[in-house]
Amino acid sequence: MAETNAYLKYRLKNLPKPTVVQKVYVGTKYVYALQLYHQNRDAVISRVRKNRVKNGYDLNFRHAKKMYLKNFGHGQTLEYFKHNGIDYWWVVTKPNVVDYPDIKWGTQLARIRFKPNRERRTRYRGNVAVTRLVMLNHATPTGELYGQLKRVEVALSPDKQTLLIAAIDVENKAHFSLYDNRKLNDALDGVDDHNGYVDLSQAGDLFSTQVANPYFEIPKFANQLTSPSIQGFDLDNRFAIYVSSGQAAVSENHPSVDTPGISRFQWRSQTAQQVLLHHSNWIGRNIETEGIQVASRVYVGIAYHDAEPYATKTLENRVYWFSNI
Repeated sequence: MAETNAYLKYRLKNLPKPTVVQKVYVGTKYVYALQLYHQNRDAVISRVRKNRVKNGYDLNFRHAKKMYLKNFGHGQTLEYFKHNGIDYWWVVTKPNVVDYPDIKWGTQLARIRFKPNRERRTRYRGNVAVTRLVMLNHATPTGELYGQLKRVEVALSPDKQTLLIAAIDVENKAHFSLYDNRKLNDALDGVDDHNGYVDLSQAGDLFSTQVANPYFEIPKFANQLTSPSIQGFDLDNRFAIYVSSGQAAVSENHPSVDTPGISRFQWRSQTAQQVLLHHSNWIGRNIETEGIQVASRVYVGIAYHDAEPYATKTLENRVYWFSNI
């Protein structure tokens, strides 16, 4: 397994919530941070200007623009794109509170615009308040059901043309589907005026035509990663899938810290090229690897937790970068 050094990009200060930053999106003008709260039921997206950085690394979110999403659930998806001249984001929605009441994994994908709001007055309250993709466990060329959905994430290629739906079922099998992002959004435009949805069991014509087969599976997916911790996903312009991994010391069942790692799967490959990341500031710290962004560099979030003896609260969030694998 290869190893490489990571380098500090940002220290995120005075965030809206004292919780993990699930995903950071580094844009051309702004940096966006996605956090969960209320036992993973609700989310907040905050935005600051990149040019506000102090001391070389510090981004202060005290006066950040904030958008609150109620009852959207757990996800590490925060993907920006422009469609017909309008700025949009992909995020997860519809938490699974029956099968996973503690984690509340998101099971649908929402298309939203970043509109700052107040927590108590937000109109974004659950999946029916947004335009969305549904029936994600039918995201196959035939529209057939592949199993019971556990969680879902989404990633966009850097050129914004191809959308990856990455889903994990209750048998811990991964399902990967490539869609044409423009076609999907054209379909969503048709239901946008009433916060409608596009049913992926009826959307075989929306798949990407850039690959011969736009769907494949990997059984026992966590076993193919640098550690059995499925964190964030991203996609490059050649359709390779990147997965970040690394859990903190959280319990007797997981008493030690995983080394942050990235696994890259070429499209339809069952095995990954893997790399472990190292930084001197991580030594002896109870850290957790978070979301990933593939750009000219690869960005990865690192959350710092206490250790008494296991993680009970988040102390700090940072963003690191490394050269592509």
